[in-house]
Amino acid sequence: MPNKFPLFHPFSRRLHIILLCMVGFFCTTFMRIHFALTMTCMVNSTALAVRNEAAAAAGNSNFSLVEEIDLVTNGQCGSAEDTGQQKVVVDYGGDLVWTSYEQNLIFSGTFWGSLITVLPSMFFIERFSPRHVLQLAVAAYILVTVITPFLATHFGYFSVFLARVGMGLGEGFIIPTNNAIIGNWFPSAEKSTALSIFTLGNQIASAGGSPVVAALCASDLGWQATFYFAGILATIWSIIWFFTASSHPSKVKIMTKKEREYLLANTMKKINKSKKSPSVPYAKILTSPAFLAQLQCQFFVNMVMTLFQIYLPAYFKEVLHLGVIANGTFTSIPNIFNMIFKIVWGIGIDKLKEMKILSNTAAVKISHGFASYGGAFTLFLLAFFVDCSNPTTALTILCFMYSTMGTFVSGFYTSLLSLAPQYTATMSAISMFCAMIGRLSTPAVASLLRKEGSTSEWQNIFIGLALAHIISGSIFVIFGSGDLQDWAKIEEKERELKEKLRESEEFGVVEAEDVKIERIATLMSFAIGSLIKKRFHVTSRLGKGGYGTVYKVTDTQDEKAKAMKVIEGFDPDLTEIKNLQALANIPY
Repeated sequence: MPNKFPLFHPFSRRLHIILLCMVGFFCTTFMRIHFALTMTCMVNSTALAVRNEAAAAAGNSNFSLVEEIDLVTNGQCGSAEDTGQQKVVVDYGGDLVWTSYEQNLIFSGTFWGSLITVLPSMFFIERFSPRHVLQLAVAAYILVTVITPFLATHFGYFSVFLARVGMGLGEGFIIPTNNAIIGNWFPSAEKSTALSIFTLGNQIASAGGSPVVAALCASDLGWQATFYFAGILATIWSIIWFFTASSHPSKVKIMTKKEREYLLANTMKKINKSKKSPSVPYAKILTSPAFLAQLQCQFFVNMVMTLFQIYLPAYFKEVLHLGVIANGTFTSIPNIFNMIFKIVWGIGIDKLKEMKILSNTAAVKISHGFASYGGAFTLFLLAFFVDCSNPTTALTILCFMYSTMGTFVSGFYTSLLSLAPQYTATMSAISMFCAMIGRLSTPAVASLLRKEGSTSEWQNIFIGLALAHIISGSIFVIFGSGDLQDWAKIEEKERELKEKLRESEEFGVVEAEDVKIERIATLMSFAIGSLIKKRFHVTSRLGKGGYGTVYKVTDTQDEKAKAMKVIEGFDPDLTEIKNLQALANIPY
């Protein structure tokens, strides 16, 4: 076994790859979520307020379209109604008059688009290079981002919605392609660390993107600059990715010899893409308890994360009564804690696996259990011990909650990439479909529980999330796994055997010791003592062929001389022997 080449090394190619994936994830996330803050700069809140007041006076409005904040002065706790102060309209000088319905429709566009492509993405990734598929997906993001200002000002909200659906078509490929690349590049002992680094892109976009967007909105460049800035960043990344990235370590030309030997010995074998792709065992995948446990985690975790991404600012406003600056600060700080703790935990858990202190399964269960039960504990604290009189306490609890949620990456996410690495693209696509359903269900759940934004409604939301944390986490702790599944081991052996048989057939005629025999039969090496003796009599060794030694044998059934190639180094079970005999046209 080759010595380990360290991940954190200046010449580590897999470190370069994961950093590229992380920056790419940052670019796509930033292009998608910056719209939430930019929208406040685009929309003319004053015009909406006038329209809303007129509609309310006519009795035709059941909801407010005005972006408002509660005034909080001198440490007072209470809404504007309680303190007798007047509510003010926050207007950043936008020029578009889009209702809240139209804004929400635009935000939902990416979710609907991703639902269309997330399942078909597995077929593209299985047949084409994940690197190129990811490049095209990011190109869709860039195109939609840079044309959005033109569409918004000339064609209205519905054209922007359609463009966002187009962005969603690309989004359906982002996670499955990155998962496939990470699965190819990283051994099991490093996957938690790799995923922690990769998903940093999400937190960087959330925590660092808001100040940049706010600065651009307030500048003379206007809100349009936020779209062009995001598009330029992604274009630069795309160029670097095109010239430096690779889907598999075996395709990289520039790499140290030690790292190449280490990766080829510890990661997936290279698949010959010129041949027919192996069949995917859908029945075994969809009936695997470990995979199903991971699926329900995908649904639940994505629903929770989407709820906090969209509605956490509303909680700060409605329950804590924070002003807009404090709201933005409180929204950013927990993401920083998430980033730091996720990296520290991922490195630590991989170190324990490398030292054989924890098994792969124990590592993912501990990580996911800590995130689930720790998150439930903090949600109960938010529900019963926080109100507008102690916002600092709320921030402290949220920082702890976001820290615990960082270990989800070392839990169910690492499990996804470990159950059957050869089918990572397919399983990722199925998982992302469940994740998208979870994201789409978030607004419906929130609207059901949150009617007026009262403290009691938020208490019910947090209690419900805490209970869901406990139930979902317990399911994974019981049925989850971080090890290669038995059915995946069999499928992987059969795939490699069939690949070797196909490649051995390319040799056609075997010539050795002046003997030329047209037909080559292929058998396993350990079968010489049983199968060969039953039917074949070995007369001489002809020479070395592709993947094995070629022998001259006499077939006892027809008494004819034949050549037999023996593949070395495998130890399959009886079922695989029968399959191999069928492939080699030799009756068992």
